[in-house]
Amino acid sequence: MIAKAKAIAHGSKAIEYALRESKHGNLVLSNLVQNQTPGAIYKEFLQAQEWNTRCKNKFIRIEIGIAPTDEKKLGQKDLERICSQFSERFSFENHQWIACTHRDTEHLHLHMIVNRIGIDHGVYDTSFISKRAGKIAEDISRDMGLTIANQVKRQSKYKPEVMSFERILARTRIAHLANEVLASHPQSLEDFKRAMGQHDVKIEEAVNRKGNTYGLRFTGHEQTFKGSQIGKEFGYGTLLKTFSENRKTASENLNSEIAHKQSQGKSIKGELLPGIGAVVTAGLSGRGDQQRETEEEKRRKQNMNKKYGRKR
Repeated sequence: MIAKAKAIAHGSKAIEYALRESKHGNLVLSNLVQNQTPGAIYKEFLQAQEWNTRCKNKFIRIEIGIAPTDEKKLGQKDLERICSQFSERFSFENHQWIACTHRDTEHLHLHMIVNRIGIDHGVYDTSFISKRAGKIAEDISRDMGLTIANQVKRQSKYKPEVMSFERILARTRIAHLANEVLASHPQSLEDFKRAMGQHDVKIEEAVNRKGNTYGLRFTGHEQTFKGSQIGKEFGYGTLLKTFSENRKTASENLNSEIAHKQSQGKSIKGELLPGIGAVVTAGLSGRGDQQRETEEEKRRKQNMNKKYGRKR
């Protein structure tokens, strides 16, 4: 058995859907509810909700899936027990709720619609309610000897995937190409997409209902794979982290190169200035020597003139 739950605002539609005849919906059990038709049940829920006008999502929808192997051994009393156990473990005793069976799909499943506003005027806390619903379904399954969803998932997780030769070959080729492109240090998802596209491998983002990307699909050689099937390093989150590290490394390398060029410029300047200074000093020194030689020459001539009594 498996279950999920969610706080919702559209209570009238949820109640009508749970009891819809086309879904073969049958009321299994209810709590603090007197009527059995969708409109009348909804009005009862509204009466309790008059005490709280600020709460937005005033209803809780719980979907309970029954394993195919358990359907045949569950009778009406067993279904009632499942619903009452959910109510007890969720502590819904002060809240109105209805539980219905649906048989319009391949497998039997149950719907519970709960009034989030209790008859004590309290608002039910729906924090992590879907996770709690799954845990309660697991506990009830264990108590009643039913199939536990986690065990089924665990078995399917370790079941080997059967692939055709063509699919194995396509995955190998795409993985080899993706590793080559990743080794070129792309700095964004667009860079990675562009490089892969040049080799006829298309990458598409898997987007949820809210428009958020949660994964990637690799399509090439007439086959499509999830990113995790190509390799752990090609998961969406892992790739974004890799691109961020590549940008950081490229920025550090650029800054290092600029700093190196600047240091080279300072070194050349430091070497040129002493050389220029030496040349200037040498020139001044030579000019001074030349002046001293000229003065000595004048004195020598004057002495010669005095010695020989020459007159100008």
